[in-house]
Amino acid sequence: MVSEIFYQKLIDISRVMEEKGNGISYIHNEDDCYTIGTRKYSEEIDEYLNKTVELWEGSVPNFKKSKKGKSNGKKPSRVVYIWKIFLKEAK
Repeated sequence: MVSEIFYQKLIDISRVMEEKGNGISYIHNEDDCYTIGTRKYSEEIDEYLNKTVELWEGSVPNFKKSKKGKSNGKKPSRVVYIWKIFLKEAK
């Protein structure tokens, strides 16, 4: 079960990324981190994470385009910057 403080921290981080990163276009929860993709890089997010979490990484994604399947005409959400946030709930 996730504590309320831990959950609130994730919500706060997501709000900052949504606002400063021109929207969130990708979220993935892994065992050791949360990966969030934003539509643009922001130094404000960088500074916020430095103050808020102990460990995080940022990078430009390297997604390969797939030629399999048919196009449904919808343009995928653009991910410009990936933020990996290593959060662990205190036990």
